[in-house]
Amino acid sequence: MDSCLKFRTFICLGITFLAASTGFAKNCNLIQNTRELYECTLENHPDFKSASLTKESASASRDKATQWPNPELSVKSVAGENAGEKVGGTEVNLTISLTDLLVKRPALSKTGRSEEKAINVEAQEQEFKAKASVIRDLYRYRQLLNEVELVDEAIGAFEKIEQQFRSRRARGPEQDITLNLVELAQSDYQLRKNHLAVEKAEIEARFKGIFGSKFELKKELLPQLKQTWPELTLASISKNTLELRKLEAEKERFEAEKSLANAESWPKISAGPTAERTTEGPNQFNSYGFNLTVDIPIFSLNGGARNFAEKNMLKAQLQYEYALKKADLERELLIQKYKSAVESLKRSTNAESLKKKHTQIDSYFRQGLTSGSTVIEAHRQIAEFTESQHEHEMVALESLMYLNLLSEKDPSEVMK
Repeated sequence: MDSCLKFRTFICLGITFLAASTGFAKNCNLIQNTRELYECTLENHPDFKSASLTKESASASRDKATQWPNPELSVKSVAGENAGEKVGGTEVNLTISLTDLLVKRPALSKTGRSEEKAINVEAQEQEFKAKASVIRDLYRYRQLLNEVELVDEAIGAFEKIEQQFRSRRARGPEQDITLNLVELAQSDYQLRKNHLAVEKAEIEARFKGIFGSKFELKKELLPQLKQTWPELTLASISKNTLELRKLEAEKERFEAEKSLANAESWPKISAGPTAERTTEGPNQFNSYGFNLTVDIPIFSLNGGARNFAEKNMLKAQLQYEYALKKADLERELLIQKYKSAVESLKRSTNAESLKKKHTQIDSYFRQGLTSGSTVIEAHRQIAEFTESQHEHEMVALESLMYLNLLSEKDPSEVMK
C-alpha cells in the first residue's frame, strides 16, 4: 500500500514539474489576467506567425545564395568501321566553373547576407506591428467600454429631462427650445453610441477570429490606464529606426548587386579532368587529360549591368545618408510627443473625479438648480474631455511602444 502511494506521489510531482517547465500552466482556454490574454492572442495571431516564418526564410535565403555550384558531366561516344575493323571512342569530361566558384560565389555570398538582413528587418517590422496591434486593441477596448458607459448615462439623463418637460401641461418658449435641444442631443449621442458599437464589434471580431466565436473580452482582463509612465532620455534611445534598418539593408543589397555585376564581367572559365577510351579493331587505348573552357568577352563586358548596379547603389547610399540625418530629429520628436501626451494625462481629471462631476450635474438638475441646456453642455464637455484623454493615452502608448523597440525592449513593456 505504501509503495503504491509513493508511486502516485512521484507521478503527481513529475506532472507538476513538467507543467512548470513546459509552460503548461498557461492555459489559453482559461485566461486569468491581461498578460496571459496578450500572450495567448499573440501566439495565435496570423501576423505574428507570419513574422516567425519570415525569420526562418531569412537563413534559407542566405543558404540559397551561398550554395556551391554543381560540376557538369558530359559524355561523348562515337563508333564506326575502318577497313572492316570497328573503330570508335568514348570521352568523359567532368567540369566545374572556376569563375562561379572563385569569383561569383563571394559576390553571391554577399548578396545572400544582404537579403538575409533585409528579410530579418521585414520580420522585425511584422512582429512589432502584430504586438502593437494586440496591445492597441486591448487598451482601445477598455476605452470604448468607458465611452459607451458615458454615452448611456448621458442618454439616460436626456430622457429624464425630456420626460420632465413633456409632463408639464404648459411650457413656455424657453422650455420648448430646451426640449428641442434635448431631442437633438439624444439623436447625436445615439449616433455616437452606434459608432462606438461598430468600433467595439471590429475589435471583438479580431479576437474571435483567433479564439473562436464564443470568446468574450472581459473587462477585468483589460489593461487599465497607467498611473506611472517611465522617464525617457535621448541618450537611452537608439536612433536605429525600422526605416533606417530597411534602408541600410537595401544599401547593402545594392552594394552586393554591384559586386555581382563586376563578378559577371569576368570570362566564364570551366575546367576539369577528361578520360577517353579509343577502340581500333581489337586494340583499346585509355587516355587521360585536362579540359578547359573559356568564354571570350568580345561583344560584352557586362558594362550595362555594372553601370545600372552602380547607379542603384549610389541612390541607396543617398537615401540612407538622408535617413541617418533625419533619424536624430525623428527620435527627438517622438520623445517630445511621448512626454507631451504623458504630461497631459497627468494634468487631466481622473475617472473617479469625472464620475462625481457627472453625478453632481444630474443632481443639480433634479433639484432645479440648473437648466436642461446646462446639463446638455456639461455632458458634451465630459464626453469630449474623455475622448481627448483617450487620444492622448493612445499617443503615449504608441510612442512608448516604438521607443521600446528602439531601446531593444519588447513593446509589451508598456503594460507593466
